[in-house]
Formats: sequence, structure tokens, C-alpha cells
Amino acid sequence: MLSLSRLPWMNLRGYPVRTGTLVFFSMLMTMTIFGGTLVVQGIEHGLRTTQSRLGADIMVTPDEADTDFDAQTFLVNAEPSYFYMDASTREAVAAVDGVEAASSQLFLASARASCCSGRYQVIAYDPATDFTIQPWMNDAVGQAQLGENEVIVGANVLANDPENFQLFDNTLRVVGQFDPTGSTLDNAVYMNFETAKKVIDSSLRKGLNKYSTLETDRIISSVMVRVAPGGDVDAVAADIEARVPGVSVTTSTTMVSGIAASLEATSRTVSALIAVVWGIGLVMITLVFVMMIVERKREFGTLIALGAHRGLISRVVALEAVTVNAAGAAVGVVVSGVLIASFSGLVRQTIGVGFLVPSLPVIAGLAVGALASMGVVALVSTWIALRALHTADASALLKEGE
Repeated sequence: MLSLSRLPWMNLRGYPVRTGTLVFFSMLMTMTIFGGTLVVQGIEHGLRTTQSRLGADIMVTPDEADTDFDAQTFLVNAEPSYFYMDASTREAVAAVDGVEAASSQLFLASARASCCSGRYQVIAYDPATDFTIQPWMNDAVGQAQLGENEVIVGANVLANDPENFQLFDNTLRVVGQFDPTGSTLDNAVYMNFETAKKVIDSSLRKGLNKYSTLETDRIISSVMVRVAPGGDVDAVAADIEARVPGVSVTTSTTMVSGIAASLEATSRTVSALIAVVWGIGLVMITLVFVMMIVERKREFGTLIALGAHRGLISRVVALEAVTVNAAGAAVGVVVSGVLIASFSGLVRQTIGVGFLVPSLPVIAGLAVGALASMGVVALVSTWIALRALHTADASALLKEGE
């Protein structure tokens, strides 16, 4: 009696080159489908995380910052920047209608020198007014305040000796590290105003600051603004720019628009690549199966002549197709997942936008989708290949197979 369970495995083992070819094309298709969608999801995840980490609706910076600071590239540009304006700007911004909260921040760029543990973006917050950094600190290290000479660092900052983190020869203590965002924020060192003022003074004394003199008690770099509930962010931003002289105003939507634009372009490219590879792979797999049917016409004719019905043969061929596609798809998911996770930094650098590996449930969903798509490929290629078999009788198959 014919065994449906044994026959497909015997055929696959009997034709190792053909089986290997099918597995290879299945793996290639799955790597493209799974890897491509994983990259797109990673960009979207990084975008959402970065936007939520900003924590503000509007960012106010000095006009002069426009020469070396672009709000739309700030979140993806790895080069630190800093600039200053009068501290009274915060009060002027806070007085604008529609502003619910306004908090000052101080920026500095550490130096590539022995005085510093690395080249990082320094971001300092005002504990009295901050609403953007302290909530994340509480989640990351269980405390909402940093003490004197204490810092918390971004995901990419190396802190091999947390008790001896150096910035312009100031010995600071790393008390925690933020989770990754896939943006420039991962390369930042966060501290309070008092610590930042000491660090800025040290950079001035060492001649490692682009400014020759600064009154650290009277400067800030930016004002982060939260608009009152129900307020029009764009209208409030325009009002701030009109009423507060010497400032440049950017909304959080504008800040992430550069990433969003790159995301859209990348998504189109990846989608086109998936469609092309999927189409080529489907054609190649179908051709291999057609060749397989042609080679085995005599075998199928003999089985039909011995009493096997065509449905049984169809199930045998379909099981072979599903088996090789499943094997290739499983390998493709594992290989592409490992490569993207291992080289996420290179992926981020290559595509030029924030990239963050999605959560495990999302990855699992994408893997299931990729495997399901390969199941569709297996069924479609089998159906096409078997059409000729279903229209011929046993004697014709035996004659063609001679």
C-alpha cells in the first residue's frame, strides 16, 4: 500500500541537488520578506521611542544655533552640538499663552581628549522645572533626581568604570543607563544643572569650549515646552517665535519628520525589493517543481496505473513543497534575525535613521507572517506544477516518461 508519510521524504532524499535548490530559494525569499519588514518595523519602533523620549511638544533654541544645529537631523546626527542663550528666555517662553510647562536644558559636547571618557552629547536638565528627562530616569534607575556629580548615560555610552566617568577632568559617577532609542539620544550623558555648570567651567578653563567666556549661571541651550491640553501646537510655536526675540522654534513633529521621510522612502524601497525577490523566487521555485513533475511523469504514471488516485499524488507533491519551503523559511528567519540583531548599529548607520530592534512579540509576529507567505508560495507553485499532471491519463504519462 502506498505510504503518504514516507514517499515525500524518499523523494526529497533521492534528489539532494533539487531539494537544496528549493531550500535555498525559500531561504532567500524569507530573508528578504522577514528581514525587510523587520527593518521597517525597527525604524518605526525607533521613531516612536524617540518621539516619546523627547517628552515635549516644542523645542526652543537660539537663532545662532541654526548655523550648526538642525532640529530635523539632531535626533539622527551622531555629532554633538552646543549653543547658548540668556536664561531669561525660559520665563519669556513660559509667559506665552497655551504653554503649560517650560523647562530649560543645557548642552555641551565632550572632547576627544584624555580629559573625557569619550565624545558625547551632554544634556543637563533643571530639576525644578524638568518634565522630559526625570520621568525616564525614574523608570531606568528608580530615582527622579541626580545628585552632585551624578550622571545617567544613553545606551551607547561606555561606562566601564561607573565610579570614574571623566568629563573635562571632572570625576562623575554613572548611576544608570537608559534603554536604547535608536537615535542620538543614545549617545548622550545626562546630568543636572549644577553638575553641568561645573563641567562647562572646566571646559572653558582647558580651552576646549568653542566659547571663550560664559556666565554659566545666566545661560541655557534650549527650552522644552509642553502645550496645554487641547492647545494647537503649531499655533503656540508660531506665537513663541513672534513674541520671544532671538529664538528658533521647532515642534516635535518637525523634529521627527526627517526620520519619517526617510522611513517612507526606506519602506518603499524595501517593499519593492520584497516584491521583486518574492516574484523571482516564486518563478524559480515553480520552475523547479515543473521540472520535477516532468522528470517524474513515468513514476506518477506507474502509481496511477497501480491504483493511486491523483489526489494522493497531489498531496505527496504538496507535502514535498511545504517541507522544503518550511525548511528554507525557518533557516531564513533565523539567519536574517541574527544578522539584523547583531549588526543593528551598521543597519542604523546605513539607512541613516533611527533604528531599534522591535520587541519579541513583534518579531514573532513577523516570523509567523514570513513563514505563512512561504506556505502560500509552496501551494501556488505546487498548483501550477500539477496542472499538467491532472490533465493527462496514466498511459500518456507512462509514454511521456519513457
